[in-house]
Amino acid sequence: MYRAVIVLIMVLFWVGGSAQSEKKDTLGKKLKVEKRTVLEEYEPDMILSAKDRMDLKKKRMVEAKRRQGILDTLDIPDRKRKKLLKDLYKNPFSERLLKTLADAKFEGEGD
Repeated sequence: MYRAVIVLIMVLFWVGGSAQSEKKDTLGKKLKVEKRTVLEEYEPDMILSAKDRMDLKKKRMVEAKRRQGILDTLDIPDRKRKKLLKDLYKNPFSERLLKTLADAKFEGEGD
């Protein structure tokens, strides 16, 4: 009985540890878009092609990486940086993120 409990606990710790060791990179995932949408079936002129949608997704990823680089160079507390990075991935048009990027001062800027 005790051995079964110990084995169960070891398995739970192993599963929990392996879940934390996986790298969670939303930008590194393989890009995927639907080849055909329902609206495309009925109104093909209103919808972009799958290739165009893939290109737009790649551009958004490049822009997100650029913004992440800007946030990494700013002299702000870590808590605020984490909130801004969360905004970048969850809601890229949040007021907090856009205000921070607009107020950012960079070297070489003449004020």
